[in-house]
Amino acid sequence: MELQDSLAVITGAGKGIGKAIAERFSEEGASVALWDVDLDSAQNVAEALDPSGNKAIAMKADTTNEAEIDNALSEVLKRFNRIDILVNNAGISRHKPLEEMTLELFEAVIKVNLTGTFICCRAVAPIMKKQGRGKIVNIASLGGRTGRPGVGVNYAASKAGVIGLTQLLARELGPSGIYINAIAPGPILTEQTRQYPPEVFATWNVGRAVQKDGLPEDVADAAVFLASGRSDWVTGVTLDLNGGILIR
Repeated sequence: MELQDSLAVITGAGKGIGKAIAERFSEEGASVALWDVDLDSAQNVAEALDPSGNKAIAMKADTTNEAEIDNALSEVLKRFNRIDILVNNAGISRHKPLEEMTLELFEAVIKVNLTGTFICCRAVAPIMKKQGRGKIVNIASLGGRTGRPGVGVNYAASKAGVIGLTQLLARELGPSGIYINAIAPGPILTEQTRQYPPEVFATWNVGRAVQKDGLPEDVADAAVFLASGRSDWVTGVTLDLNGGILIR
């Protein structure tokens, strides 16, 4: 029970990677607050984890809305009186070639993936400082490491920004006992990616060193490590999780 008696806030927790992280954290003993713009999906996950509502709650939270995030944090504190872990997973992708990429589309992805991560980090930092300890896990992407097929410039820029944000905040928040790391998954089989033809998913996996496909549970296992005491000598790191597509 790596996360026993801890409270974790997970954004974008209604499906895909966020759902898998919430499930794995719950298995490891954590209470979880599931934030998502789609409240119904988050409630379905929370009810499956704990029908009593004592250790899993769902909340509607748009990570780009500062007031909404502040209100959600207040509710979590009122309910659990602490926040030990934040997982910034909420994100969107809107792939277009450069010539078709409007400024509106570019900024929309940056706002959710990068600005939303910043807003949530800034919101929890004073709470974790007061506690004297905290763990933040940001979900970046292989797309923020390299230019890969099917990754729009908006998505790649947003996830590269998440990596830079993670590195800077690790130095800034480390003296207060706050650890902050990122995970950069390669192609992961989720509800969204399963909608693409298998040959498209295969192009994203070109150069992979192992045969196994990436699953949300693989990301969840890495998140448990970074959120637990086993990673107390690790901060400012971006863990590449891609089956060997990128080896360096």
